Amino acid sequence: MIFSSAVETRFPDFADHTGKLTGLGVEFFLASNETVRPQLNELPYGHKLNWLDFTDTSERDWSVRDFLNLFNVINGIAFGDRGIPMPQWVMVDLILMPAAALIASLPQDEFAAMVERSTFRFDTDVKQLLRKVQEDMRASGYTGPVPVGGYCAAPSAEPGRWVGWSLWSLMPAVGLGKAAKALALSAYRAQKLDGVTQYDNSALKVHTEFGALKVLVATVPFHTSPGSFVYQSDLTLPAGFRDPEPTFLLDPFDYDRQQAMQKDIEAGRCEFYVLPPGHVRQDGKTYVPILEKELSR
Repeated sequence: MIFSSAVETRFPDFADHTGKLTGLGVEFFLASNETVRPQLNELPYGHKLNWLDFTDTSERDWSVRDFLNLFNVINGIAFGDRGIPMPQWVMVDLILMPAAALIASLPQDEFAAMVERSTFRFDTDVKQLLRKVQEDMRASGYTGPVPVGGYCAAPSAEPGRWVGWSLWSLMPAVGLGKAAKALALSAYRAQKLDGVTQYDNSALKVHTEFGALKVLVATVPFHTSPGSFVYQSDLTLPAGFRDPEPTFLLDPFDYDRQQAMQKDIEAGRCEFYVLPPGHVRQDGKTYVPILEKELSR
């Protein structure tokens, strides 16, 4: 069964700024393999994605293998401060074989300019690490584009339900993360999206652009990053659906409150939703707006 694009139906204007990004030199790729290509939408929001088959060994101007390796390396730099870099076998087994990676890139000159002018808030060593990436590219003779963001998800056992697990961008304030996720969800034809993130993760601002996040599991102690939780986005809700006001504001580091939420979920007493915009500031601190719904017994 091939589903239509739920994300385009619910959020028809999400990729309006894709043209602006391409004007900045951003190019979007869909990396996968030919066996699953018929199941993917290569024209999300009317934007033609550049197809990359990771098994292709034919000659071209630049190496697909090097490009995908750069995606892996830079993805690790973007997530390095959280201790969750992606091993290459994970990229092959969980993205490129069963699904696809949506990859945003810049030409090398634009990438170099972006590195020098940007102030990376998530890790003080990012600029130094990206300069090392540039040195390695020059040494290897690689002349192709350089990944600057992307999104990855894998299909679940439930048709139409996907599990997202890598959203990143090196270009803040231009909507690249939002565009990458929207294009990818349309490419996957996802109906529902599950994922794991952290209450203090700034990516919540992007994730909640796709509607309120239902908290499936309020605390995941087994995860590498503290403060992790499991959420679900329902992309099948009608367009223009509005979220209510929050019931309370959650301190991202209040692990006791998160454990209490989990006990309420397990007991079937309540449902919890993370509301847009994901993070709000109050009295100089960052909080997560939470809607609490009591369930009838």
